Amino acid sequence: MHLTDTDWWHDLMKGIYGPRQGGAQIIVDAEDAEKGYGKTGLAVSLARFLSERVFGYELTDDDLTLSGARYLERWREHPGKEQPSVIILDELAGAGAGNNRRAMSNQNVALGSVWQLMRKKRIVTIVTLPHWSKADLEMRREATFRLHCLREPIGYFRPYRIGASFDDGSVTTEGYDDVERIKFPNMDAQNDPLKRALDRKKDNLLDSQYLDADKLEGDETPAEEIDPDRLRKEAKKEKETEIAQSLRDMGFSGREVADMLGRSHTWVYDNTSESAATA
Repeated sequence: MHLTDTDWWHDLMKGIYGPRQGGAQIIVDAEDAEKGYGKTGLAVSLARFLSERVFGYELTDDDLTLSGARYLERWREHPGKEQPSVIILDELAGAGAGNNRRAMSNQNVALGSVWQLMRKKRIVTIVTLPHWSKADLEMRREATFRLHCLREPIGYFRPYRIGASFDDGSVTTEGYDDVERIKFPNMDAQNDPLKRALDRKKDNLLDSQYLDADKLEGDETPAEEIDPDRLRKEAKKEKETEIAQSLRDMGFSGREVADMLGRSHTWVYDNTSESAATA
């Protein structure tokens, strides 16, 4: 079965082109948390298929990141809701996520906060790491799908939908009944230029004196400090703005919306537009 004929693919496309008009956060890991099962190859092949065959644009080397800071920069550079797009963040749990546990934890929290903002940007993020438990809980909670590369046969993955339990909101993974496994191409055998480019970045990282992708991709200068608190505030404002605009679209006045949200009427007027129905 081709991936486009699966329920998983239909769920992915519905999230992007359906009423939500959003993106997706995909975590790619491997059985037994082992290397050599094709995580990066799956990430590149899926990113290429989405960008070229579905979204209608050309993926570039800049969209293949190892650095959490570089990923955040790329996320800011990508187009908004008009153009769906793809970014890869490879080896999240390795040097690409920071060269110590504190840095990795800081960036995990920051990335989880950024994913809360993805409603206004239709970005499909594909993250690879040995096992998805290596990702911060907030990242797992905000993720949309988990693609699990199989040990046997190599070159296949099993898709899972990520959700939350009804009782306590804990993170859940749910498989698909229509397909046991999905095949993906061998990008090394195809000598794919994007896969080679990403491999070169990882080789350069291993050969560097830092083993820190933030410094390597930042031209050996310290990356911009990532402030999770600032990102959480941005996420909160984004959500409040959406709620305020929905209320305005329902016909409530700016002052009424301000009273409901505990905001000033000036904030409401600055961050929303009058409903066409009442204009």
